[in-house]
Order: sequence, then C-alpha cells, then structure tokens
Amino acid sequence: MLANVINIMSIAFLVLCWVLIVKRFLVNQFAPVKSVKAEVFDKYQPNTVSRIPKMWKRERYIVVFVAREKKLSFCVSEFSYGNYKVKDKGTLKYQGNKIISFD
Repeated sequence: MLANVINIMSIAFLVLCWVLIVKRFLVNQFAPVKSVKAEVFDKYQPNTVSRIPKMWKRERYIVVFVAREKKLSFCVSEFSYGNYKVKDKGTLKYQGNKIISFD
C-alpha cells in the first residue's frame, strides 16, 4: 500500500516538473520581444551550495539591468558575462527571460 502511494507521488512530481519546464519554454518562445533603454546595474555569480560533484556543477552568471525604474535579471553564459560592465547604458532587447541583444 505504501509503495503504491510513493509511486503515485513520484509520478505526480515528475509530471509537475515536466509541466513547469514546458511552461517556461512556451513563455519564452511566445513572449513578445521587448526593447527598452537600460543600464547594467549589477552582475554576479550566486554562491550555490550543492551536493553534486564539481564536474557536474554548472556555474550561473547573473546580470541585472535597470529599465524604467524596474530591475530585470537574466542568466547569461560565462562568455557573455565578461562583456557586461556595470553602469553601461544601451538598448536592451529581450524575450521572456532571454537577452537577445544589448547595444
């Protein structure tokens, strides 16, 4: 009996994870492309504590923009992270939670 409950809960959890992944993908794909004047407010690498071995661990790089008195945060690649400088100003073009360009 307990094994059945655990199996059902495990399946429900996996279905919920897939729904959230698909939702995030669809939101990004069908979100309108927005273009705003923005300034790089901050950039950082959050400290993450993980039990996963370092070889499987993926570093995260965050860039925060200020546009129209609103803060927008984006995860970026290690390569593009170095291109953003705090206080740089330009036009930020983004879709959902993905940066398209910053000129």
